[in-house]
Amino acid sequence: MQQPLQRRPGQIWGDMARNRTVRDVQFGVYQPLGIEIEPHVHEDRHLVFVFGGNYITSAQGAPPVTSAPILVDNPAGTAHRDRFLRPEGRFLTLNLAPEASHEGHARASRNPRDIARMLSVVAELEFDAPTLLLEEVAETVRSNARPADEAPGPGWLGRAYEMVMEEDARGVTLDALAREADMHPVHIARSFRAAWGRTAGELIRERQFERACDLLARSEQPIAQIALELGFCDQAHFTRFFRRRAGLPPLRFRRASGVA
Repeated sequence: MQQPLQRRPGQIWGDMARNRTVRDVQFGVYQPLGIEIEPHVHEDRHLVFVFGGNYITSAQGAPPVTSAPILVDNPAGTAHRDRFLRPEGRFLTLNLAPEASHEGHARASRNPRDIARMLSVVAELEFDAPTLLLEEVAETVRSNARPADEAPGPGWLGRAYEMVMEEDARGVTLDALAREADMHPVHIARSFRAAWGRTAGELIRERQFERACDLLARSEQPIAQIALELGFCDQAHFTRFFRRRAGLPPLRFRRASGVA
């Protein structure tokens, strides 16, 4: 069996766009490289926040292919081959010093507070010097805690986000979100983009893609049946939708996943 490559503390496969070290936590924003990612293990605990693209991770709680946004917490000693489905996307990493790292199981999160905080970190890295928010996040990560009173926005916004992320995408419409939140549809649309970096419609399409990958990789359902289950009018429309995101048609993706 091939032994995983050893990655040094702070060593990330990616094209770095911005970086900053605050209170011994290394922050970096990257784009994926167009190379084959080998199985590897990290000496340090590192968090990966994917805010663009489609990501494959073995972390607990993640589907076979996950669309942004998602946060993955990789403890020290995690052996994996996490990677992007295609060399397209953007991600933020937070690397802790080995002495401040702990071991355990990798976990994926879509907690709205986690997502909102990580999007704020990406924005804060535009500044030349460390900011108060980066210092707060560094201390929170080092202590392995989450502020209990932090929220991404009004309560209705969190409920609407959970509705998009957890319910059947076919039943989620802008009007349904507006009724749930008791807000005007235009305000819903603007608030989603401000809080999550994408509209509710974009998140729903990404959830459909995730579900498609899950059904293709883990079931033997005919592709035409999967298309209808996801709300597409026929297999041809579904195939075009899937190819745009995955870079290959559904049948090739299924074969690569070992189902067919």
